[in-house]
Parts: sequence; structure tokens; C-alpha cells
Amino acid sequence: MSQEETIVIDPVGMNIVNRIAPGTKFTGTIECDGGLLIEGAFHGELSVKGGPIVLMQGAVMSGDIRGAGDAFLFGNIASRSDGELSDLTMGGAVFMTQSVEAKSNVTARAIKLYEGAQVDGRIKTTPRQ
Repeated sequence: MSQEETIVIDPVGMNIVNRIAPGTKFTGTIECDGGLLIEGAFHGELSVKGGPIVLMQGAVMSGDIRGAGDAFLFGNIASRSDGELSDLTMGGAVFMTQSVEAKSNVTARAIKLYEGAQVDGRIKTTPRQ
């Protein structure tokens, strides 16, 4: 019998204190101290420290996305407005669930791909520092 793995998002325990709400479209630069929950759309430069990046199903992000911690991806990473691949660089682990469609290069300490995740780009792991 196979046991299905579950990812639990706990905003309080994970220090997720910032949010892009459903229906919100943001283009530009965001620097967050504390985790970020994306339920809408983000395009641009993003820097998150002090918590994870959580991209919910139905949400989209693109651009230069950087975080000191982990990323939990249920939504889509689109290519940049110029058609080039986005870049996701995380200091921790990246969890790419079965609902992810990513047009992005992904760099992280560890990467967990779940069956069904679609990635169009380079995947690279980095050593612990």
C-alpha cells in the first residue's frame, strides 16, 4: 500500500505574515521580512527572508524570485514578459506539487518534485553553506 504524502501550510508556525490576495495583480518589486502567501498574481522582482514562499493553486508568479527559506509551489511560474524563463532561487528546499507548471530555472538546496509537476527550465541544487 502506498501512502500519499501531504504538505501542510501553517501560516503561524511558518511565519507567513505577507499575502498577495486572490484577484490581486502586482507588478514591480517586493521585499518581504517574513513568509509570503501568493494567491493572486505577482510579476517582477521578489525577495523573501524570514519565512517561506507559498504559491497557491490558481496563483501565478514570474520574474526574479529569491528566498532565504523554502518554497511550496502549487500554482504556476510563468515566463517573464520578454518570454525568457523566470528564475527561482531559494536558500532552502523547493517543493513542486503535482499541480505546478513552471517556466523557470529553479535553484535550491534541495528539490522535491511530485508526480505530475511540469518544469520547463534548468533545475540545480546548491551545497549547504
